[in-house]
Amino acid sequence: MKTATIFTFIVEIISIYFNTTMFPMIIRIIGVVLGICGDIIFIISVLTMKESWRAGVSYEEKTDLITSGIYQISRNPAFLGFDLVYVGIGFMFFNFYLGVLSFLAMIMFHLQIKYVEEPFLKQEFKEQYFQYYQQVNRYIGKRTSFK
Repeated sequence: MKTATIFTFIVEIISIYFNTTMFPMIIRIIGVVLGICGDIIFIISVLTMKESWRAGVSYEEKTDLITSGIYQISRNPAFLGFDLVYVGIGFMFFNFYLGVLSFLAMIMFHLQIKYVEEPFLKQEFKEQYFQYYQQVNRYIGKRTSFK
């Protein structure tokens, strides 16, 4: 995952430097908006986590399960923010290599969430996480129950 993220960042910088694009200006503007929204969502998610913020999974460091603020509408707002930034930069400076690497990075983040972070949170927070998992979607939106 780290390698994909680093390569994607390098290709993003090269794409920005050479101002590569295959899209009309309106799509590029949408990319700017998506990228800014992604940055804002990421910053809000970090600020909401406060001392509980960490990169990856730590079995030694005990933190609280954060379910307030932006975490009421997304279990993974930081990753949602990353994805919006990747899509936004892709819209602004699209080229084949950037498209492939961004897609791979987004898939790697998703797999990290699904197969590493969520099992850790289930083990660490048990019933508290299960209830949260049942109420809030992975990326965006609250779940509705039909009774």
